[in-house]
Amino acid sequence: MSISFCEIIVIFLVALVLFGPEQLPVLARSIGKIVGELKRGSDSVRREFYNSVYKPADEVRRDLSIDSRALRALKAEIMAPPIGSAPTNHRALQVPEPEPKPQPPSESAPSALDSPTIQTETK
Repeated sequence: MSISFCEIIVIFLVALVLFGPEQLPVLARSIGKIVGELKRGSDSVRREFYNSVYKPADEVRRDLSIDSRALRALKAEIMAPPIGSAPTNHRALQVPEPEPKPQPPSESAPSALDSPTIQTETK
């Protein structure tokens, strides 16, 4: 949202008509003081926001970076082959072997339903 040059001229002419040429410098000076105070106040708020949000976030980011480096070093140490052993493929160690699929019963093999049942005589 910006004010064009024509709008500034219109505002100046309206102020000149309303306040007159004697009061216009006093009005401009007081408006300038108010704008300066608003800028200082907004700078103060911006500075306080920076100190309360960005500085702690930088500290957390720095701590995480240090922890991340330590974890990478630990991972490299764990994944490194023992001294004096032949190099191995670590990916092959991580991939589980697929389980064999159960074979469906063949039609020629007798099933449990086809087996004869033994009947016992009861007296």
